[in-house]
Amino acid sequence: MTAPGYVAAFEQQRPVILARLVEVRASLDHAIARWPAETAQAMFDKVLIGLQTLMATNDQALHRGFVRSFVALRGAEGLAPDHALRLLVAIGDVAIGVARAARADDSALPLAITYALRITARLVNEVTADELARRLAQRRQTEAWR
Repeated sequence: MTAPGYVAAFEQQRPVILARLVEVRASLDHAIARWPAETAQAMFDKVLIGLQTLMATNDQALHRGFVRSFVALRGAEGLAPDHALRLLVAIGDVAIGVARAARADDSALPLAITYALRITARLVNEVTADELARRLAQRRQTEAWR
């Protein structure tokens, strides 16, 4: 099965998107602003690869694993899931802006990125709800032992 054309367009634009993300990282996240450019670029690239994989495969179970890991990593830095969600959406917004600037006559790539972001946001919310349900069950179990 051949990937849609917007996946190749995204791959082609990825270096430009990465450069722009590194350039504006301070406006995306105050913590990332303190990271070396190479560290920030590596994290941004992982997010872009996750979005690209979702656009190419539409495998939401695979993307859910990426989202769960991303939320957990941001959580390890003391940040709440809503912070991870805002960062993922901001990264996607930059990608959409670059795509629109590079291909003003073609709306397929911005629409594909928007679709991938919508799925990503939903999955962040689902992962967060799953974690809260797990903690609630744990609390109930602990209270039952008392």
